[in-house]
Amino acid sequence: MNLYEKIGYKKLTVIPLIFLALCLGFLFYHYQQTGEFFSKSIDLRGGAQLTIDTNRQVDASDLEAYLKAKFGDVRVRTTVGINGNSVLIRVDEHVDKEKLLEEIEKYGLDTSHHSFEKIGASLGKSFFAQSTTALVVAFIFMGLVVFVIFRNFVPSIAVIWCAFSDIVCTIAVMQMLDMPLSLASFAGLLLVLGYSIDTDILLTTRVIKRREGNIKERCKNAFKTGITMTLTSLVAFTSLYLVSGATALREIATVLIIALLIDVPNTWLTNLGILRWWAEKRGIK
Repeated sequence: MNLYEKIGYKKLTVIPLIFLALCLGFLFYHYQQTGEFFSKSIDLRGGAQLTIDTNRQVDASDLEAYLKAKFGDVRVRTTVGINGNSVLIRVDEHVDKEKLLEEIEKYGLDTSHHSFEKIGASLGKSFFAQSTTALVVAFIFMGLVVFVIFRNFVPSIAVIWCAFSDIVCTIAVMQMLDMPLSLASFAGLLLVLGYSIDTDILLTTRVIKRREGNIKERCKNAFKTGITMTLTSLVAFTSLYLVSGATALREIATVLIIALLIDVPNTWLTNLGILRWWAEKRGIK
């Protein structure tokens, strides 16, 4: 916190705001290039996905180029874990599974351990609409609860802004990593709301509702507690990502790891800076 005081909390408040602006800019750029703000997995847009478990390293770009020559629109990405690697191949829903497996075998990749899922376009759109509604409703109710608890405009807006920034920046980073939005990652984003609010409510309660010590000491104590919470969560979700063989669990873990890392500067630079400015202006010491 000495470096924090030396630089000045008002200057540090701007850093996460700049990052949010860059993330929004990236999403708008993605929209201009693709016609959508973020890419969706087959369970939200329809299509078919073949998942192959393997112990060898696979060049996703090379395999994608090979399959595109055979089937047209194909997306390939890989995930890595302690128990082995997974290759995720997304194709049009009309692609024949057996022909796809045959071509992959010709490429030299063993397909004995695989799973295949197919979802129609209309069902995928329905899943996306329902998931979006769930996220928006959760965000609205979260905002109402925050306003009821603190009953002050500035602290409440700071908490809501932090949750909004966590979600937007997480989605943007997912697109940078070529990770499409899926039902599993939507579940992760709902969990992000909870984790984001935890640290923000901890900070806001310590700063404006408690009176032990001065405001700097309360901020320091809140920071120690909040960072400990975040680090323990990061260790847990990193372990889940490395150990789990389930693609859905890996996606949820990835979303939460990204969001927790983003939440640190959002909470302890911007939110803390806004609260200190507001508290000092109100004469809270």
